[in-house]
Amino acid sequence: MTEQQPVLSDGVIIEFIDGKDVPVDHKDFGDRAVVMRDAKNPDGPILYFTEAEWDAFIAGVKDGEFDDLLEEEPPQEQAQA
Repeated sequence: MTEQQPVLSDGVIIEFIDGKDVPVDHKDFGDRAVVMRDAKNPDGPILYFTEAEWDAFIAGVKDGEFDDLLEEEPPQEQAQA
């Protein structure tokens, strides 16, 4: 697997690592895992996702499943006349 640079977005660090490097042994991470941590506290809690879990999370974000968590509602697209 090729190394990827961590992604920093809105205070969150996201990394893609080899599944065998995940120190969690309650599930199989396969070839690749996604690691998420707080950029302000990188030594704090770490979340590990399988590729399938990450893909489901991203699909949920794109589908608006988490929009109710926003403090402000995103602007609605204007209805086409």
